[in-house]
Amino acid sequence: MKQGDKTKQLILSTANQLFYQQGFAKTSLNDIVKLTGLSKGNITYHFKSKKDILFGVVKMRNTDIKNRLDSWNNEISVVPDRLERFCDILMVEQENLIKYGCPMGTLIGELSKNEPELYEMSLQMLDTFRHWLKQQFKQLGFSNNKAEENSLELLSRAQGISAIAHLTKDAEFLKSATTKFKSYIHVIAQS
Repeated sequence: MKQGDKTKQLILSTANQLFYQQGFAKTSLNDIVKLTGLSKGNITYHFKSKKDILFGVVKMRNTDIKNRLDSWNNEISVVPDRLERFCDILMVEQENLIKYGCPMGTLIGELSKNEPELYEMSLQMLDTFRHWLKQQFKQLGFSNNKAEENSLELLSRAQGISAIAHLTKDAEFLKSATTKFKSYIHVIAQS
């Protein structure tokens, strides 16, 4: 990897962490400078603005989401087990979810309030999950409309569990709700 690409990756990784932990609005270029150890000029050489950095972060996150979903498709042959793996994200990310909320949901929610252009762009992450979930239900034989309905149902449950766990800082709730969510997956997959 070229040095310029390494620098861009460092900026995006650092900004991703800060946007998640502090929020987009509360993160300044100076925060990114401080955490990367790069000069402000070096950062603005690669990204003209904080919004440009956000575009890169969302693109990076979306690529990570697609790679994760592709690996599930390749590694797990049974659709309900793939859907269960989707639920497992809640427990794998337990500590961060309780501390900061869902990285996708919190960012989209923040941007929906004051940044319409950035909000629209950030919805790509949600759409990637929605499309994947819809394809899983279509593989189970659901109609296009029912597959879409089921995908939105699972996304809303995951986001709701994540939000409540974050707001209450309750690891036991997260564990219990995730277990119930996994059971629900099998019920909905067989309906």
